[in-house]
Amino acid sequence: MTRTPRELVEQMFHDLPARDADAFASLFAPDGVFEIPFPIPGMPTRLVGPQAIRDHLRQRWSGGLSTIEVHGIHTQFHETADPEVVIVENEVDMTRPGVGRSRSHTSVNVVRVRDGRVLLFRDYMDTGRFARITQGD
Repeated sequence: MTRTPRELVEQMFHDLPARDADAFASLFAPDGVFEIPFPIPGMPTRLVGPQAIRDHLRQRWSGGLSTIEVHGIHTQFHETADPEVVIVENEVDMTRPGVGRSRSHTSVNVVRVRDGRVLLFRDYMDTGRFARITQGD
């Protein structure tokens, strides 16, 4: 049985702290898109297909983000008039070892799911603030 769009998106966020790029990318359709509308310099704005998404996340999660301890992701799901679209507000509680303080990072995601696969994952986050948090500022 195919999961509902909300069930699939709930699973995505439940699994995110494990930073499993294979598991995350496997939820996308062959032509699924991961978008970051407001990237920091050097970060792509659009990735198409599970392999591109997997490669990007592996690089990102094995680089500077590998030192960040994620304690939890708190989500608020909003269903829309379009049954394929779920909007997610999320707050990530994290600590950068050696800095001695916890930080939180918030973002809003618009996710379109069809036939049990993600067609679009649009991540509206303050990438500049996130970069400062992960660098210990």
